[in-house]
Amino acid sequence: MLYSNTLSHGYVLDDFSAIKENNIVRQGIHAIPEIFKTSYRQGYLSVKDGLYRPLSLAMFAVEWNFFPDKPGVSHFVNVVLYSVTGVLLFFMLRLLFLYPSSFGEKPSGHQEENKKSELVAFIASLLFIVHPLHVEVVANIKSRDELLCFLFAVCSFIAAFKYLKKRKITVLAAGMVCYFLSLLSKETSITFIALLPIALHFFSPATLKKKLSITAWFLGVAVIYLLIRHSVLQGAMADEGVSIADNIVAGAKTFSTRTGTAFYILGLYLILLFFPNTLSYDYSFSHLQLVSLGNVFSIASLLVYAGVTVYASFLLFIFFKKNTGAQTNNRTKAVIGFGILFFLITIFLFSNLVLTIGTSMGDRLMYFPSAGFCIVMAVLLTGIPALLPSGREEKNNFLPLGGTGTGLLAVIVLLYSFKTYRRNGDWKDNYTLYAHDVKLVPNSVKAHYYLGLELIKNVAESEQDPGKKKTLYKEGIRELEKSVEIMPAFGSSFTQMGVAYYRLKDFEKAIENYNKATALKQADAITLNNIGSVYFEWKKYAEASENFKKALQIDPRFVDAHMNLGSVYGTMGDFNNAIASFQNAIKYAPDNARAYYYIALTYQNMGDKTNADKYYQLAEQMDPKFRRSE
Repeated sequence: MLYSNTLSHGYVLDDFSAIKENNIVRQGIHAIPEIFKTSYRQGYLSVKDGLYRPLSLAMFAVEWNFFPDKPGVSHFVNVVLYSVTGVLLFFMLRLLFLYPSSFGEKPSGHQEENKKSELVAFIASLLFIVHPLHVEVVANIKSRDELLCFLFAVCSFIAAFKYLKKRKITVLAAGMVCYFLSLLSKETSITFIALLPIALHFFSPATLKKKLSITAWFLGVAVIYLLIRHSVLQGAMADEGVSIADNIVAGAKTFSTRTGTAFYILGLYLILLFFPNTLSYDYSFSHLQLVSLGNVFSIASLLVYAGVTVYASFLLFIFFKKNTGAQTNNRTKAVIGFGILFFLITIFLFSNLVLTIGTSMGDRLMYFPSAGFCIVMAVLLTGIPALLPSGREEKNNFLPLGGTGTGLLAVIVLLYSFKTYRRNGDWKDNYTLYAHDVKLVPNSVKAHYYLGLELIKNVAESEQDPGKKKTLYKEGIRELEKSVEIMPAFGSSFTQMGVAYYRLKDFEKAIENYNKATALKQADAITLNNIGSVYFEWKKYAEASENFKKALQIDPRFVDAHMNLGSVYGTMGDFNNAIASFQNAIKYAPDNARAYYYIALTYQNMGDKTNADKYYQLAEQMDPKFRRSE
């Protein structure tokens, strides 16, 4: 119900690079072997991103095969996967919290505590499902990788603990398969290797040898995955480092600045977990700025993280000593300790403390860590009774669910649900998202860039009225100008201004802006292709051909460049090379109806009626709008 209003949404943000504009994915189920042999964005202009996440792409290929260009189907799949995750998370937490613990307690004893342990599992899962920070993961189809990664990791936990109870090797094998699928979804699940032994330590009475043995099996799966990943990505790693426009931490020159900024961002995450009011798809420069370790907020954040780390480490330490007293406060401590460590371990990957990731911060990055946060919040809300060391029972520890806790939980769930449902609407399409969020992050270079890009690329192009179309182009240019005011060295904005001026038929300004872009950054395939398009429109065919060829030298899979080069050849009367270029476009995008249509036109100009009819028929079968004109 929470995500029902996403089912009519279109493709948004990275959905285009992962699905709609991904030439491999759009080939359908036949492309699945290639998906598993290539890097994540190989099908999108051959971008070398150093990522290996084939499982979600394979699912997209299947969906495109049977429901081509139907984003509603993929949105439905995301909602179903998220729903299943919530249910399985409850069963996972219930299994852990009720499992005979290391201090000798049996699940049949202490029935009141067991009921409240089940309640903790339920409330944690409920908070997880309604949390607004998850909107990006569910509403953005591309984030299927996050959904699958967490879902299969949860299944792996369930299988590991079921194996301890049933001792069936098939259960363990199923868990290992699930973990492998989790790794194939996203690298985040590598943290499972640290989380599993911690969970076993807190909640399992098994011997240390048995715990290490189980962990070793899953570690073996991780090693196999890493070997496969290395084999696939050899020679296909990211071409360059992280830009300061994407991650402000990349601009840190000192340890104090790097650490201070990292803890500043980690503090913002804590605020969003408690109060997810101002959410954005982008938090780039200069919405976030570099701060030193002396920053007051950074210090406060560091102290909070240090405090909970010390506390959780202390709980982990005291559980090394087997306690046979069956004191119920141990169960509370185990749950809290596990929740805190789950949060700390999974958020560390995105902390920028050691590795500089590809973004400063992001709502989607809290998908894994939020589960740990929800576990701790559930404990605080239920107030599981605990026994003091002296043996005296302390009733209503924290907030009793029977009174204030119930009311507070109801308020949180209602507010989170309202925010989630409302935030879903912002993810309807690119323009809706960009126009809304730029108001929340007015100093973000990329927020203005993406809004300007969308205005130029889609909004203006779909407008039929010439006057309104021109106004929209100019509005897009103003957004791009704001982005270069924030960051003068942001060459992508100059590239898109070149596109806008090209469509306004101001060829001189178009070339001027493209030259500014190439002066800031070595010309890429897209910019060269765009420059070639300007020269083609300007009827300077030699210059156009030269730039299209340069673009293809950089990216041989660039379909638009092949199409454009074919058009140059066709215009110049070089029909054989024109057909060869259009055939190259079909090679990398077999569903490109326009390429078939242009081949038909070329054969028609050559006087080859047989081949012309053949390709006209193929083009029309793919897209009726390419029907042969009489």
